Amino acid sequence: MFHARLRRAAGLVALTVAAAVLSAVPPAQAHTVSPANPNASTAARSVLNWLAHLPNRSGNRIASGFFGGYSNSGFSLAQTEELRNATGQYPAILSCDYGSGWATAADITTLVDYSCNASLKSWHTAGGLVTISVHLPSPANANGGGLNTPMGNFADLLNSSTAAGSRWRALMDKMAQGLQDLENAGVPVLFRPFHEVNGDWFWWGNRDTNIFKQVWQQLYTYFTATKGLDNLLWVYSADFSRGNRTAYYPGGSYVDVVGMDAYDDNPQTSGIQSAYGELVGLGKPFAFAEIGPDSQGSFDYGRWVTAFQQNYPATSYFLAWNDGWGPARNQGASTLFTSSWVLNRGEVDLGSITEPGGGGGSATLLHGFESGLEGWSGSNVTGGPWRVGEWAVQGSQSLKADVNLASGVSYLRRTATQSLSGRTSLRAVARVAPWGSHAAGTQAKLYVKTGSSWQWHDGGTVTVTSAGAALSLTLTGVADLGDVREIGVQFIPAAGAGGTSAIYVDDVTVS
Repeated sequence: MFHARLRRAAGLVALTVAAAVLSAVPPAQAHTVSPANPNASTAARSVLNWLAHLPNRSGNRIASGFFGGYSNSGFSLAQTEELRNATGQYPAILSCDYGSGWATAADITTLVDYSCNASLKSWHTAGGLVTISVHLPSPANANGGGLNTPMGNFADLLNSSTAAGSRWRALMDKMAQGLQDLENAGVPVLFRPFHEVNGDWFWWGNRDTNIFKQVWQQLYTYFTATKGLDNLLWVYSADFSRGNRTAYYPGGSYVDVVGMDAYDDNPQTSGIQSAYGELVGLGKPFAFAEIGPDSQGSFDYGRWVTAFQQNYPATSYFLAWNDGWGPARNQGASTLFTSSWVLNRGEVDLGSITEPGGGGGSATLLHGFESGLEGWSGSNVTGGPWRVGEWAVQGSQSLKADVNLASGVSYLRRTATQSLSGRTSLRAVARVAPWGSHAAGTQAKLYVKTGSSWQWHDGGTVTVTSAGAALSLTLTGVADLGDVREIGVQFIPAAGAGGTSAIYVDDVTVS
């Protein structure tokens, strides 16, 4: 992690970077993308191939991610739940960091901790992906610490007969134990060591490029060949605010994903665009491995939606940091996590591969309400529906109706016969106005009615807030998809709710 706090602490000044590159990037190739490790597990191969093909989609094309914390220093799912409450979504990717490199201990290996593995296994079981980084203590010190102090002789890591080299192998062994535990549980891992290597704020940063490449290659070989870890996808991650972003790249035979860490209040700054062009040019799937603002608490994460669409279309996933840099503690979290471009946990389908030009899991916008009501009506509403511009997920318009919360269930719906044959998922974003008394919270269901009997199918209830919430309905197994009679959203006030409010729907998509 490199963010405003570390910049100030280290007295760092971001460099002015060269002019922005063009944002147009060819889509990922249609062939199967294989991992660097020829012995990689089937699960790891599936994750990489899926990520590599996501940019070919028209929607649901960027996997969301969130940092859960440091394993031995505050890891918890509390802020992930906070994000869920703010957006209605769990991120597709959960991150843990195995190290607290600023800490010290008589046994340096105790500073590498993998107790977060239990949460990562549960996340995987629930349909999510996992990524691990390591803020390692410096092996130059017998008791660790030294995260932000440059290591005197970085080449010592290559020589096990040196004190630092011996400690480095002990640290590698401890990391390998944690990663082996995940492999035993069948969990593939996006493993991101030595992040922000082109910066000068970590002990491994700004070292001799050739020696660094050897250290990375040594780590790769030790983990894959010696330890037999075949569940890893290797992520090389540079910082946007320094040069030499690709100078430390250890080679395509040792890397699966290239990433960028970008902390800036302007996601479309020329420096980020320049770094994006350089890293995408390495020919690997691309990720924003960390994102966050400089100005904590006031940043609009919705700006990243525009940035992805206009400047960074080759992005396969992003990972938002936590605490004051996190989406739920700033603004626009729902705009980002419910964007039609973003997919979350529950939407990770590793068997859905989209080739260039469409097909596979590409999403189609059914109703964005940019041109009018598009055939939608309301039931048990006191006014509307209308096309309004006061809130929208995509474009500038959404559908709105006024309701009396004490009057019970209300609907926004489109009654018309259509075919959704061959489709697997329906998605929409719903919202309630902040006024009125919502008591324990208004809930919503996305539903369809099919066939001559108008059979009801829904995706289950989701609590909806004024920030909006994503609704989804799995269409696999739904009868009569060739004869869909109605698509709609049902709004269900809580017991004791009362007063006037409003309900909204936007971004109805099918994939």
